Amino acid sequence: MILQATILLAGLSVTAGQGGSLCCPIPQFHAFQHVTIVNSTSSMRSLQSFIYDGDNQRYVISGDLNYDYIGTTKVIYDYNKRTGYRINTETRVCTTFPLRGNFKEQENVCVPNGAVSSGPLYYGYGQGRLASLSYSPTTVGGRHQAVVATVTKEGCFPIISTTTTTGGQGGNTLKVLGYAYIYPGNPDVTVFDIPSYCTM
Repeated sequence: MILQATILLAGLSVTAGQGGSLCCPIPQFHAFQHVTIVNSTSSMRSLQSFIYDGDNQRYVISGDLNYDYIGTTKVIYDYNKRTGYRINTETRVCTTFPLRGNFKEQENVCVPNGAVSSGPLYYGYGQGRLASLSYSPTTVGGRHQAVVATVTKEGCFPIISTTTTTGGQGGNTLKVLGYAYIYPGNPDVTVFDIPSYCTM
């Protein structure tokens, strides 16, 4: 219900067919991102804060709310600088790492051009149901992966995506990303500030 209200209030400025994407949501939003990764040797679950800034090609992930951990650690992905920053504000430790790929291919937020529609579907029931569309990209970086991304029909907001990888480290892997409590805009742009103790 919150997602539906947010979509109506956001003005629904969908970017279609630009920058190699069939559709993207509004350029700036924040949400909770639920992550589940399972392979033959391990499993991991987390509920993270996710802040997306498409205008500046960057996003930040922080915390794990499954364990009431708002946390002092965050990871900034800055595609303009092609650099990621893993920052712990409490210990004042920062490590950097190079970013690969294109910004709009990350976290399955945008649906890439050429993606094949799996058809419409609905979440919920009755008047409150949420109309959505499911897509499968035709190529995923040349790797042995199968991706299915589900977005809202109006606004192209991500709902859930699954990525199945065969033959990777740890054997076959399933990664599920779910998005909830999506709100337009970024409430605090200082989350993207790089502290002075970060060095390349």
